Amino acid sequence: MNGRAKTIIKKGVAGVSALAILLAGTFFGTTPAKAEEAEYTIKIANSNAPFTNIDGQNVIDTVNAGCFAFKNYVEQNSGGRIKVEIYDSGVLGGSSEGLSQCMQNVVQACVTGDGELSTLYPKLQVLCVPYLFDDRTQFYDMLDSEFMASLFNDMRNQLGIRLLASSDNGGFRSISNNVRPIRTADDLKGLKIRSMEIPAYTTMLESMGAVATPIAWAELYTSLQTGVVDGQENPPANVLNGSLQEVQKYYTLDQHSISSLVLMMNEDFYQSLPADLQQVVDRGGRLAQESMRGANCANEELALQALQDSDMEVYIPTAEEKETFKEAAQEPVLEWLRGEIGSEYADEFMAAVEGVKKGEGILTSEEKVMEQQQTGSGTQGNTIVVGACIVAVFSVLFGIFTVVRTKRKGEADEK
Repeated sequence: MNGRAKTIIKKGVAGVSALAILLAGTFFGTTPAKAEEAEYTIKIANSNAPFTNIDGQNVIDTVNAGCFAFKNYVEQNSGGRIKVEIYDSGVLGGSSEGLSQCMQNVVQACVTGDGELSTLYPKLQVLCVPYLFDDRTQFYDMLDSEFMASLFNDMRNQLGIRLLASSDNGGFRSISNNVRPIRTADDLKGLKIRSMEIPAYTTMLESMGAVATPIAWAELYTSLQTGVVDGQENPPANVLNGSLQEVQKYYTLDQHSISSLVLMMNEDFYQSLPADLQQVVDRGGRLAQESMRGANCANEELALQALQDSDMEVYIPTAEEKETFKEAAQEPVLEWLRGEIGSEYADEFMAAVEGVKKGEGILTSEEKVMEQQQTGSGTQGNTIVVGACIVAVFSVLFGIFTVVRTKRKGEADEK
């Protein structure tokens, strides 16, 4: 793909993200916003900056795509009764601080990941088992499954926070290093690989013979540059955002795991809302979810293309090679997990994953009833899906229009 084509795609995707957020409230709205003082304020803690740089282009950050979509929909459809304030770029602290503030109702909502949540709710560590999912669709189906609905309901009861939206955190994580190409699990032996300070990740790396070395993200670039560690594991967008391709030679798409990202709300605050506003918040959460998932998919593709165009050697293992990673790492992590949360629950999770891959247990009867209660009827639920499609179509057209108009203006200027 040439540079001009990539630029057109990037601008088109940026237009898709921006306009989808702008139009969301209009297409899904039932009641226009009124110029009156809000009865309720939802403060959202979010540690991410609004935009992320991918290969020299600013595109909407996936977390903020969800937050902005939620804000626009809720403010529009509450008739001005709810005001949503987004505190991004970590102004209220990191993800852990945002989660703590949400649990205390200092802020009413926050975006956080399974790393932070699992320290308070260990059962969520089931999602850290490596080499579970063949693609992102399977992961999303698992997030939407009966098993995970039960898990999040239990978390709500224990921690006092409610799930509004779930997505991935930048896509599948993969391993890079400076020493040699990694094609099988054996190639990792002896390499010092930076890991998050999460036992499932350190166990995974050590089971393949690597030396797992927890290092803070802020120190990773320098640690790779100076040889403190040989490599690291992150999804393509994170590699690019951290400019790690500048200090790493090889990147193997082993896709060992995919982290979750969730929008949570304080349960006491949610219960303080009247039923009609709870419905608005629920629908806003579903829109935020689709926005985050869509932005993640688009940004990962852009980031991976940029890495493939860089000096970094990107390798895609064969099915046989990928199996060596799974055989070496999955069972040791499962054994550790069974010791943490119990064998019965761990085995139930693995059975649920296999069921989801067969299309089983993705929606429970309880969820379907809840969906009908929230939307008022099955047809209105379909309207939401149709509305999302309309937003996407208009967004794509807008992105193309923007590119064409910019191109023509540039040609006119050259003349």
